[in-house]
Amino acid sequence: MSLLANQPAPDFHITDLSGNPVKLSSFRGRKVLLTFYRHVACPFTNLRFLQLQQMDGYFREMGLVVLAVYESSIENLKRYSANESFYAHIIPNPGFDLYTLYDIELNTLKILFSMYKGAYAKAKEGHKLFKEKFEPEGHLNLLGADFLIDEAGIIVYPYYNQYLGDHLPVDDIRKFLHNELLQTGSINCRI
Repeated sequence: MSLLANQPAPDFHITDLSGNPVKLSSFRGRKVLLTFYRHVACPFTNLRFLQLQQMDGYFREMGLVVLAVYESSIENLKRYSANESFYAHIIPNPGFDLYTLYDIELNTLKILFSMYKGAYAKAKEGHKLFKEKFEPEGHLNLLGADFLIDEAGIIVYPYYNQYLGDHLPVDDIRKFLHNELLQTGSINCRI
């Protein structure tokens, strides 16, 4: 069942790409963006990650913790991040347990529906930004999700992607950081 606003974010303890332990509850007192991506070969994932990377300085200044979960192997994530410095904690989760904990959706129909939502143009843009080629790994029908979690560990905004290339709007992340009202609406619908 999808997680909802105003409920505690499920805690987890895992190791990030650098070998550092990451425990969600250890970030109490800070705001967190927990984002679930597909795999590193996905052009939509690449495009979104690089979009958020451009905001690294702002996120650091605002004290936002960014946890980026990938359904990719450690080896591919190390290749992807080679010679790069990222503010986000990059978390490999090829075992899919964090995805299951947060009820990240597998939905072939929504993947197909993506073609009607401008997926081709976004895929083309994301492909251009790759430094090297990667083979897809993991679930091909995986959609992503973004969770804004407050200082008390409560989910403020759960955003389950409805198609490839769909993500929590960057303006909503800014509003969250500035304690502005977010219009969450009914974003947890499933086909």
